[in-house]
Parts: sequence; structure tokens; C-alpha cells
Amino acid sequence: MPAPIHLLVNPAAGSGRARDRIESAYAALRTIGHVELVESQSPRDETQLAIAASRARARALVVLGGDGSVSHAARGLIGEQSQTPLAVFASGTGNDFVKSLDLPAHDYLAMARVIANGHSRRIDAAEIDGVPFVNVAGFGFDVEVTSRIRTSDRSRLLKGTALYAVTALQQLFRFREFHASISALRSGERAPWLIVAFANGQWFGGAFRIAPQAAVDDGLLHCVAIGSATPLERVGLFARALRGTHLAQPQVTVASAHEFKIDFVDRPHFQADGELHHARSRSVTVRALPNALRVVSRA
Repeated sequence: MPAPIHLLVNPAAGSGRARDRIESAYAALRTIGHVELVESQSPRDETQLAIAASRARARALVVLGGDGSVSHAARGLIGEQSQTPLAVFASGTGNDFVKSLDLPAHDYLAMARVIANGHSRRIDAAEIDGVPFVNVAGFGFDVEVTSRIRTSDRSRLLKGTALYAVTALQQLFRFREFHASISALRSGERAPWLIVAFANGQWFGGAFRIAPQAAVDDGLLHCVAIGSATPLERVGLFARALRGTHLAQPQVTVASAHEFKIDFVDRPHFQADGELHHARSRSVTVRALPNALRVVSRA
């Protein structure tokens, strides 16, 4: 009997959207085999449930949730050096990571057919200050926006990309640049930055194509650093980032490498796949983890 497919559900993802889609996700997977349904209550659950699926040699681990759920499940598979492929049934807010995978993650029946074909491939992941991530991590502006969103009263009225965009627009005129030196950029000298993002995937924030040159299987991290800019220039950069046309602007510096070291004046806060962290020291290392994660693929 073929190994079962493990369907990992975060019922809170997408403001409860995932909970409403459990039945359709389960039905889609049942067309191709036996399914074991498990629900998470916390990010720690998602990591442990992914480990359990790997050790059970599941046919695939299918995450019904958003970028946070995918990231925490992926950490479990990465830590196990698992051969179990990851698949995503998108039901979160931004669903940024799946945009870089070229898979029908929003069409559950189509995604089930991809899983049924049995093809998979290895893609890269990365880690920042020892924290694994699969999509984008960084410092500065996006950290402030993420922090504000979590404490904002607007979250009762706005959701997802709309909430991120409104909060980001407000912070464009308030955020104070931070100073840091980044290996491979500007000869390593300390400089003011608005945002420094390290990308494995291309998208973040629900709508921003922050790293249009990034690929999840090139073995590299793509650093996109935006330096000092006037309020008007910030608005222009914000608009261009929606289309992925910001890289040619004079305030933007881009580099690709296997590893970066960033030195700050004080211990910084950073985000990894949208999760906030406080760095262990003033010096932070970000490195690529080539071929660290197996995902389902078309062929």
C-alpha cells in the first residue's frame, strides 16, 4: 500500500481561510490516495508535525496554510534532511513563497495531480542568525512594518496585502534609516539603509517583487539593500518594488553570494519569513543552504 499523504493544516491561516478550505483540500488529495489530516495549534506544532511526516516516510507533506506555516513546516524537513517532498495548498494572506515555485498552489485539484505524478526536486533554503527561512529575511523597514501590523488597530478592518500596504505607506515617512556594514557591499563600509533584504524567493509583503533576479535553486542568496532616500524617492521606490523595477534606481544596491555578514551598531531585530527575532549579537551572518529542501514539481 502506498505511503499516505500528510495534510498539515493551520486552521488560523489567512484569518481562518484555511479552516474553511479543509474539506476541499482533503477531497482533492483523496482523489490520488490515502490522506492523514493533522492540525497545528502553534508554529512549534508545524515543525514537529513535519518531522513526524518525514519519519513516517509520507508520500508528501501538504501544508494548507500561509507563508508562516510553510516556513515552520519546512524547518522540520530541513532539520531532518528529509526526502519527503513539500507541497503547498495556498490559503494564507500573502502566499509569497509559492509564487517562486511555478506550481498551481491555489488550485487544489491541479496541485493534487502534480503530487500524483511523483516528481520532486531540491531547492535552496537559508538561515539568518541560525534561524532557517525559505523565502525572504531582512532588516529595517520591513521589520518595522511587520511589528506595526501586529500591534495595529487597523488589523480589525484591513487584512493581508491591504494592511501591509497601508502600514508600509505610513512608515515610509516615519522610518529612520539604520547603519550597518554588509560584506560584499560598498567595500564593507558602514552606511545608512532603509531596508536590507536577503532573498531566496522573489516576493514578500503579499505584492512586492523585492528580488526579481532570485531563484530558489541557484545556490545563492540575493541581497537587495535600499539606502538613503527622500520621502518622495521612498514613494517611488515603493511603487517600483510592486513591479520589480526598483533595482536600477541609484538608492538600490544588489549582490548575490553564498554568505553575507552584517555588522550593526546595536543588536538588531530581523524578520525571517515574516517572523520577528532579536539577533544574538551585533554581528549577524546570513547564509544559503543549497538543496536543503525537497518540493514537489511538475517534472
